[in-house]
Amino acid sequence: MKEKETELLKTAMMAAIYTVLCILLQPISFGPLQFRLSEILCLLCIDHKWALWGAILGCFLSNTFFGGLGVIDIVFGTLATAVGCILAYQLRHIRFKGYPILSAMMIVLANAIIIGIELGFILNTKDLIGLYMLQVGTGEFAVLALGMLFYKHLTKLIR
Repeated sequence: MKEKETELLKTAMMAAIYTVLCILLQPISFGPLQFRLSEILCLLCIDHKWALWGAILGCFLSNTFFGGLGVIDIVFGTLATAVGCILAYQLRHIRFKGYPILSAMMIVLANAIIIGIELGFILNTKDLIGLYMLQVGTGEFAVLALGMLFYKHLTKLIR
């Protein structure tokens, strides 16, 4: 298979896995306090440019068909993942003991800030934006901290 076809296949598989994980874990994948395990796949964006589109498409599909918060969540939820993953990719060369901690934190921060603000507006509780940022950031941090435990194995498995 040609390299472009292989990358397209990986991108599609990543988007599908991301979406399926959100479907299977729907009760904990959406809302102010979310533990979206599919976000572990965003760590692949750090080392693989093709993974950017897989994460973005997976988030878009998940929010479109299973999010329940409408067009605003589809747009801004997907934007949060896109911003986080692109920043993570841009900072991929900064490592601490071989781990891209700063890159992972970009994913956490982008989601916490963008989704926190989004939830404040969607739920018409703008005074709780800080709390939503903290809740989303905490869930995102927990998921990506868990993902870091498997990071080196994951990157060896996916090339």
